[in-house]
Amino acid sequence: MLRPTELALLVLSTCTLSSVARADDSVAVVDGSHVVRETYLRPFATVGSGLGLRFNNPYRLATVLGDSAESLSLTAPYASLGGGVAFGDPLGWQHGPVLRWDFALTGVPQHVLVPSYGAFRRGAVFGGQARFGLPILLSPDANMGMEVAAGGTWYARAGLGFTAELLGDLYWGAATPENKRPVYPVLSAQLGAVIEWERLP
Repeated sequence: MLRPTELALLVLSTCTLSSVARADDSVAVVDGSHVVRETYLRPFATVGSGLGLRFNNPYRLATVLGDSAESLSLTAPYASLGGGVAFGDPLGWQHGPVLRWDFALTGVPQHVLVPSYGAFRRGAVFGGQARFGLPILLSPDANMGMEVAAGGTWYARAGLGFTAELLGDLYWGAATPENKRPVYPVLSAQLGAVIEWERLP
């Protein structure tokens, strides 16, 4: 039969061992530092603006760079708002979904919704990212395409960074007598900012 003091000590030691076990499950020692093994979350919001080059039959664009309407042309400048969340290794590669809304700032009203999935690598000062998405053209004509993007980020503060990104898009257009399956490539460059919040549960 255990005495009350012995019983109290047994309960206290059991709780302490249980807490240590849970702590051991949630952390790991890497190079002398404790790294949380629990799910890492990095929600973020983005804002940016860019300009693109359109290839192949850009008849409706205002700024033609060549001698005819079939030449290389500039797209309208556009703005972009977006957000996403990254999961993975806080000290290594992360991945997660991204949703962006792009809209033209001049000319014909154009709105594009871009769901995509990205890979990210974040350092103390610099970071990099790449995405693959399926842009959905909402107006002026409904359409869908493919997008790949890659860029970098310079972090002025832990949760605030400035981004530069290069984007390549392909859109399929309506058939014409000259081309039954027209494809319209667009190459764009964008500058912007990102606001992040890192969460280590």
